[in-house]
Amino acid sequence: MNKKTKTGRNAVCPCGSGRKFKYCCGQTPSSPPLKEKTSGTGSAVRPCGPCSLCCEGWVKTRVKGHHIELGKPCPYSSGHNCTIHDTRPTDPCRIFFCGWAEQNSRLPEWMRPDRCKIIVLTGRSAWRGMAVDILVSAGRDPEPKLLEWFKAHSVSQRRPLIFQQGEAWFGFGPPAFQQEIAIKAKRGEPLWS
Repeated sequence: MNKKTKTGRNAVCPCGSGRKFKYCCGQTPSSPPLKEKTSGTGSAVRPCGPCSLCCEGWVKTRVKGHHIELGKPCPYSSGHNCTIHDTRPTDPCRIFFCGWAEQNSRLPEWMRPDRCKIIVLTGRSAWRGMAVDILVSAGRDPEPKLLEWFKAHSVSQRRPLIFQQGEAWFGFGPPAFQQEIAIKAKRGEPLWS
């Protein structure tokens, strides 16, 4: 008979995130926010669980001298977690946080990146004093339900939106913002800093 083993709170999480179980999948909605997973206001961030799309080549960046290009995973990714999680660099790894997992995230549960195949970047860019949300495709275009949600959110929160469909990038928000994004995309300029 196989005994079902219980994961200890301080053991490495079996989901492959590289974090302690108590700070990852072992954190339940009824659990009080844990110190390692909180910041400023004390509200807990969501655990990434099995999601590691940010390391799988969907976000262009540079890690420890390695250029991470589209379709080229981080060399420190095992495909399920970060192999240098405890010693990962501050920039870009420690300062990166996806919009779904960030503290006080307004995104619904179904928008976890590995489920919807979209990485949401928040706080990366601003336009005329307004925060801009960026939807990065991680294997497929945003589904209509997701785009509708974000467009309604963009209008209600006054947060312009940049999103990807196929190889093209689009802006949603004030006409001047849409025009600026279209021009930058056509010229091949960075759409956000």
